[in-house]
Amino acid sequence: MKRTFVITLLVVAIAAIGFAAPVKVTMWYAQTGIYSQTLLDIAAEFNKLHEGEIEVEAVYTGNYQDTMQKLLAAMVAGDLPTLAQIEQSRIGQFVDGGAFQDLNYFIDKDPEFKATLDDFWPRFIQANTYEQGLLGFPLNCSTPLMYINRDLFRQAGLDPDNPPKTWTEVYAASKQIKTLGEDIFGYRFGIDDWLLEAYIWQFGGEIISEDGRKMLIYSPETVAAWNFFQKGVREGIFIFGVSGGNELDLSGRIAMVVRSTGSLGYLKQNAKYDLGATTMPGQVKEVVPIGGANVFMFSARPQAEKDAAWEFLKFLTSTENTKRWSLATGYMTSRISAYESPEIQKIMTDDPRYALTYQQLRDCAVRRPWYGPYPEVHAMITSAWEDAMSNPTKDVDAILKNLHEEAQDVLDDYYF
Repeated sequence: MKRTFVITLLVVAIAAIGFAAPVKVTMWYAQTGIYSQTLLDIAAEFNKLHEGEIEVEAVYTGNYQDTMQKLLAAMVAGDLPTLAQIEQSRIGQFVDGGAFQDLNYFIDKDPEFKATLDDFWPRFIQANTYEQGLLGFPLNCSTPLMYINRDLFRQAGLDPDNPPKTWTEVYAASKQIKTLGEDIFGYRFGIDDWLLEAYIWQFGGEIISEDGRKMLIYSPETVAAWNFFQKGVREGIFIFGVSGGNELDLSGRIAMVVRSTGSLGYLKQNAKYDLGATTMPGQVKEVVPIGGANVFMFSARPQAEKDAAWEFLKFLTSTENTKRWSLATGYMTSRISAYESPEIQKIMTDDPRYALTYQQLRDCAVRRPWYGPYPEVHAMITSAWEDAMSNPTKDVDAILKNLHEEAQDVLDDYYF
């Protein structure tokens, strides 16, 4: 009887081990369409390779802003996912709250992976490094390019193979292009926050101090930048708008526009004119922001879950999968080895426009501002920008002075 009981216990124990549930990793993400499908495909492949051990569940949680708000609520409730895709400028409150796991904890224990860390583009690693350590890995990253209607350039007597390299040259070309007709514009722009950051930096201005506690936006350099774009709108050679950008960019009436690297495929497919591309113009400085989002791990999750998430992060950011991601979505590769692969190099050879973003990444790409209340602050900045550009006779100096003071109040309330 005793022997039968012991055997029964042993069988039950073996069965329990055999049918133990896999460790579940939840990843919240913020993109739809081909981006979502590619991520889901990668997760499904990982799950198949780790069947019975690890299960990754990728959950769409709305756009960048929606995902951030849900994550903030989850942080308060103590119910964060294991991983999340978060846009660069929206991470401040999580960093300040110590919510992210320092990935160096895993890297230092994984010599095989550590040996490949230099294979990531250095600026992507720099963009994810904070006082607490390396907090994220790049996923969907890009830089802004200037797209050109080469037909309009030729019609205006300009050389499309020698596009403007500074905003002063953009203005001069736009004046010449405007002679083609009242409904033709040299440059189109809107309220894209990352491009607004670029304009300010390129004219020599700053937005916020390095520690995130002091606004720097009210300066002669930023006033000059905003006056420059306002003047172009006032004279009718630039066009500003908050909607209808795609339609205008495909209309054949816009000579120049700055958009994400990821727009190249869309414009190639849909534009009915001879499409050119070049690096984003500079002025006092040549600098562009790194756009897109990174993947972060949350430190509050159980260790077994974080260990499993680390295995998925390695898989997601492998040479093969960052190449796969880039080929499917048009975003940049996270790894140099993926960029150097025959498949990616063939794309660069067939269409050199795709190489421009990597040129900018190497030469002048920087991390966007990210501090705690920055989402609220940059909403105030874009609102002031819209006011100044929609009303091109308004006093830019007064708008920026008021913005500076109100944004500083937000920083003071947050930090002090």
